[in-house]
Amino acid sequence: MKRRHFLKTTASAGLFLSGAKVLASENKSIKSVNNQTIIDCHMHIGRGERLSDVFQIDCTPERAEVLLDKAGINRAIIFPVAYDDFRQPNREIAELAAKNKRFIGFARLSPNSPNAGAQLEQAVREWGLRGLKLGNVPNREIMDKVRELQIPVLAHCGMGLAPVLYEGVAKSYPDVTLILAHLGFDQSWSNMFAYPEQANYLARKYKNVYLDTSAATWISYTLEHAVAEVGADKLIFGSDGPWFSPSIMLACLRELELPERDMRKILYENIAKILNL
Repeated sequence: MKRRHFLKTTASAGLFLSGAKVLASENKSIKSVNNQTIIDCHMHIGRGERLSDVFQIDCTPERAEVLLDKAGINRAIIFPVAYDDFRQPNREIAELAAKNKRFIGFARLSPNSPNAGAQLEQAVREWGLRGLKLGNVPNREIMDKVRELQIPVLAHCGMGLAPVLYEGVAKSYPDVTLILAHLGFDQSWSNMFAYPEQANYLARKYKNVYLDTSAATWISYTLEHAVAEVGADKLIFGSDGPWFSPSIMLACLRELELPERDMRKILYENIAKILNL
């Protein structure tokens, strides 16, 4: 069977990654805002198979780099958009991250993937991916392998998934870093305040739980409240790009006028420590 490409755009290169342009950025001098090092911990890359989901079909590496340049962001954690089978997309994310050091690759898995543990081990040990992105609460097979591989987990929560559902993961795997995305924010009025409170509760209670700011910064109260309740030591900057603008997400954070030391932790130091950068 002919190998499909999920990241290449040109006919000669495959479906989604115009290689010359991306490789050119490998040696580019990246200037951050105010000489501050910034890592975006939440960025999607790929060309989804589900044409009904317009947000998933055109998340190119080139587009990601343009957004990062505009925001003055040095590096980004990247992972595939939604697929039915993540094995090939994970491999291409690893190839992209190996060629362009601006990107740090995370694998993605479905909790129901056959041989999920073996897939994750290959993605990390053979392909060099640095963490795991999950769209739902994982099972023990996946978490046992995560613990063995000593990698962090970035987990979707809020946006329809109650953060408190991850308490069993945090409690059962205290030696695994669990980053809950979106500050737990949910766009429904019924959960808009309850879900972030659940996320804050988990980050306060468990040493291994952190929160990322991706997408949630569109409601300034959610971000401001997380800083007050959880503190800068437990927060990590993310944008949820390219669906959300990294520049806008960063501006929301800067509007809080936090002390410089707190900003360094949120923008770089916390995630750098987790990944041993």
